[in-house]
Amino acid sequence: MPIETARSAADLGTILCPACGGENPADAIFCGNHSCHKALGEFRYVLEELRAARHWIEHLADRVSEFAGRPQFIALHVFWFAALIAANSGRVAWLGVFDAYPYSLLGIMLSVEAILVTGFLLISQNRQHAYAHMRAELDYELNIRCYRKLLELERRLDALVAAHPPSPPRTPL
Repeated sequence: MPIETARSAADLGTILCPACGGENPADAIFCGNHSCHKALGEFRYVLEELRAARHWIEHLADRVSEFAGRPQFIALHVFWFAALIAANSGRVAWLGVFDAYPYSLLGIMLSVEAILVTGFLLISQNRQHAYAHMRAELDYELNIRCYRKLLELERRLDALVAAHPPSPPRTPL
């Protein structure tokens, strides 16, 4: 989207979204379109950059990490372990015992699952660390820009005061 279109829309009290073209209030931070929700600021939006650059394995790791942090994950495992132990204890007549006590197959399955879940959690944590690092860099950049702008405004204000010194207060007669 051309810059001129965004400025003319901002002059009218709206901001046009560069992704979907939707109009948003002038003070909007994100696009109001729920399917778009693009950042509308002048600075780069770190989360959008990371999402655009992530690989399929990182997307899968985020999904696995999100599911592993829910109570349904525990409930699924309790149900799975109870069913597997019940099946291997001979309580289910139509199913023969395929992993007798001490359930070595169950132990191997748990070890493989622990390795995979740990790997997915570490991948997701590395992405979150990269996000935090990029946000910190952006915060630093913004702080430096604001600091320089404040110094410039202070310099201009000092020059204005020097050019037009304040008059002494008038005393009433």
